[in-house]
Amino acid sequence: MPCRLLWLAVVVAVAGCSRTWPDPPAVDQTQYQKEYDRWREEQRQVIAETLPILGIWTLQEGDTPFGSDVALPIALPAQHVPLHAGVIRRAGDDVTVVPAAGAPLRLDDGSVLKEPAAVETFLAGPVRLLMAAAPDDRRWVMAIDESHPAVKDPPQVEAFPVDTRWRVAARFDAFDQPKPVRVPDVRGGTMEFMATGELVFRLNDQEMRLIAFGEPGSDELFVLFKDQTNQSSTFSGYRMLSSQAVPDDEWTVIDFNFARNPPCAYSKYTVCPLPPPQNKLPVAVEAGLKRLPSVRGYAE
Repeated sequence: MPCRLLWLAVVVAVAGCSRTWPDPPAVDQTQYQKEYDRWREEQRQVIAETLPILGIWTLQEGDTPFGSDVALPIALPAQHVPLHAGVIRRAGDDVTVVPAAGAPLRLDDGSVLKEPAAVETFLAGPVRLLMAAAPDDRRWVMAIDESHPAVKDPPQVEAFPVDTRWRVAARFDAFDQPKPVRVPDVRGGTMEFMATGELVFRLNDQEMRLIAFGEPGSDELFVLFKDQTNQSSTFSGYRMLSSQAVPDDEWTVIDFNFARNPPCAYSKYTVCPLPPPQNKLPVAVEAGLKRLPSVRGYAE
């Protein structure tokens, strides 16, 4: 190789290696602690909304009877509804509740549900029945006990101590075009999210990547990830976190101290996506929320 070309190759190689990995921007510790405390309270509210779920049932086309008869497709606590309280009728995307005569069903305004009505939610005593839907054609009926103690006093899930080493700079490597990614969900189906790129970061001197989901123009990216703590101290399924969206090849922050549990960590009666297989980290991320041992969630 001519000397001039050899010299040029060396310069290019050195330039390629000289790009340093930045530290995340410094934070005001007082403000950071307030943000963290507020986030911990928000996670308690997730528990308050999830622990009271009594059940979830697939809503097929046609009539699905409900009541306290255990032989019915939707069986509710006997102290709140008669043996046969009515049917939930599905016709495509349209759902109608058809109450049985005299059934003690109420709407949110306190009025009695006497006639067939296209409602998204209604009450049978303290039990709320809620119509849930996925972006595809799946529909469910979810029952929530609004008298559950967790509604007013949700437990505090344990977390790892906050540690600055788990707050890292991450480069956003955008895809040429956002692309839909289908991931499995806990109900045996799939969900589709828009993957906008990858977050590239370093832990324990190892470069790692996580596929990031978001929508074009959104100011937030979110990831679903697994790590080596899932079989011991954290929820066996996965955890989630969010980062500030940035343009391609610019830097944002991944703060694993804010790694949170999905609703399916607290109840098996949920509709949660699962992380893409690429988002499994080869390290134990000892940061963020731990598992809540007193409850049984989705078990992968």
